[in-house]
Amino acid sequence: MKITNIFILIGLCTISGLANAGEFGNHCTTSLAAGLFTKSDCSHNSVIDGKTYCFGNLTSKQSFDSSPKKAEIINKAAVFYSNNNDQIREKISQEQAMEIIKTKECNLTNKDLGYLKFEKMDLTHCNMENVSLFGADLRNANLKGVNLKNAYLNLARLENANLSQADLSNAIIFQAIFDKTNFENANLTNARMIGTLGPVNMAGAKITDGRFGLDMGNQPMGQMKFDSTGGNFENANFENADLNIASFLFANLKGANLKNTNLFRAELSKADLTGADLTGANLTDAIVDDAIMKDVKGLQTVKGWSTVKGKCQSCIQ
Repeated sequence: MKITNIFILIGLCTISGLANAGEFGNHCTTSLAAGLFTKSDCSHNSVIDGKTYCFGNLTSKQSFDSSPKKAEIINKAAVFYSNNNDQIREKISQEQAMEIIKTKECNLTNKDLGYLKFEKMDLTHCNMENVSLFGADLRNANLKGVNLKNAYLNLARLENANLSQADLSNAIIFQAIFDKTNFENANLTNARMIGTLGPVNMAGAKITDGRFGLDMGNQPMGQMKFDSTGGNFENANFENADLNIASFLFANLKGANLKNTNLFRAELSKADLTGADLTGANLTDAIVDDAIMKDVKGLQTVKGWSTVKGKCQSCIQ
């Protein structure tokens, strides 16, 4: 599938030349409501109470037009735009980015680095807060400990990238290309992540309030979920995270903190949850066939336990 088609599928806005004048500086209304700055040409728009609201593509406009919560979407967009319009990202070229990377400070804060190439680069000295790395090539790049708060990594190439100990709080990572990506001990608090991660390493990561579950509001044309078959999440902290319909098939979840997580219809077959804490978690319709639950804490408090599918090991059903 072409990247442009994937982009449309996940309901995000595309960039093109400016043509019409709309609210919020011609930024896509649904993207703003989701916490993203994405410029549009406003050729796709809806007029409500005399005000023109812009959208980056027809799918986003149709999703908005069919929503019974238009006022709520507009309000969210307005609040985010008002609070953050001083952080709109500046588009720079590959040459400009390389000059900044050569400096000791390497300040890439609020820069748009979409589709630029950073393969095998050492970026550990850079500040990349609120950076856009949409479609960027970060294969084998070293971003250990880098400040990537509020970063936007949709469709980025992250094969063998080292993001261990990086601060990815509030980051948005939809449909990036993963392969042996290292997020060990990273901060993914309130991050949003959807995609096929394979055997990703998130051991010890802080994922409190993470939004890794299915989000139909950003996927109007299809279901895309968090899928990490064989991933390493040992001792990861998922407390209060949304993991609905996420797949942890064969995953290592030993000692993971899963307190109050939403694991509705999650795939936990053959996962190892030895010593994990499931206090207050919602496992309604989750699949737990052959999952190892030795010494799991809080099973008696799990919501929806009577609906789980399959037979787990070392657990009380």
